[in-house]
Amino acid sequence: MSEKRRFVLKRAPKASEGTPSQEAKKAYSPLYVAITVVNQGQGSAITKIMETSGAATSFVFHGEGTAINKYYEIFTLENASKQLILTPMREDLWPKVKSTLETRFSVSKVAKGISFAIKIDSIIGTNAYKFVADQRSLPLETKGDDSMEQTKNENYEVVFAIVNDGYTDLVMEAARGAGARGGTIINARGTGNKEIEKFFGVSIAPEKQIVMILVPKDIKDAVLTAIYQAAGLNSKGQGIAFAVPATDVVGIVENVQKEEDTSSKQN
Repeated sequence: MSEKRRFVLKRAPKASEGTPSQEAKKAYSPLYVAITVVNQGQGSAITKIMETSGAATSFVFHGEGTAINKYYEIFTLENASKQLILTPMREDLWPKVKSTLETRFSVSKVAKGISFAIKIDSIIGTNAYKFVADQRSLPLETKGDDSMEQTKNENYEVVFAIVNDGYTDLVMEAARGAGARGGTIINARGTGNKEIEKFFGVSIAPEKQIVMILVPKDIKDAVLTAIYQAAGLNSKGQGIAFAVPATDVVGIVENVQKEEDTSSKQN
């Protein structure tokens, strides 16, 4: 029977921090999940990038982009079918992945996309960790690689809104009103505890849609509040929204920022 444990991922101290303890020597390399959104048909190229960069596996989902503004029209990312790729990986792989994606996204308008990394706090199962971290060639000890610290962009958070099928327009309208630009829609299916539903006076419809929106940190609360007011549990959308920090971001967000900075200077 395989051993099952909950690993809280830690960084071993640097040499300058003193002699590492026995516990620190056994610390596991931090893990992240990279979430990449590209136009339909570009997913295989992204999974190849992840594979050649050292990631053990990727998961590909199909989604739909939402109309946003003129910048995204320029980048051909408006109202198009999307592919969303989830890739768990070790922290030390992200800088190489980020650099390769920057090059890939600059190839053409069709190849444009966005990718961001979210830290994985813990993982269940020794074999699960070793598989994701590709421990075939690495020792359990981590060297505390800080390469990601030097380049990461922590100015964004990812808002996830789960609503009844057909109510994503309400979510996006509310989010745009609070300053967001656009998101990716993924079809899903919901289940609910009937006793809890009865207590709170709600009924969980099975057909769901998930809206994923990358937003600057300073408007995250406003976006969540707007979504709650427009499509919360007490509305027909019966939505639940939450946000998680994006550890690093690469792709179209940077292009939009440059365009806005240029426009501001001109004005």
